Amino acid sequence: MSKRPSLIGGLSLPGASPAAPVPDTAAEAERSPVSRKPRPDVVHTSVYLPKEVHRRLREIAFTRDVKVHDVIMEGIDAALQRHGHPSVDALKPERKR
Repeated sequence: MSKRPSLIGGLSLPGASPAAPVPDTAAEAERSPVSRKPRPDVVHTSVYLPKEVHRRLREIAFTRDVKVHDVIMEGIDAALQRHGHPSVDALKPERKR
């Protein structure tokens, strides 16, 4: 079942520049250009956290002036090392410039 067309999508206001077309299907959205560089050495994943855990991670990140991602990566690094694996930095492939 496809999405219903937007009622205001086809409107044009005087003096306004035409808007970029919106993809009609998910397949078209996947083919649209992405501004990010492809990174074959990185896997995207999601983490589901209780709200209070997320709030505290944000608080830690804010007080240290870093991103929540950095705090989470520290935890991943600690878990790897606790189980006898190399650190995150040691496992990262060297980036070519």
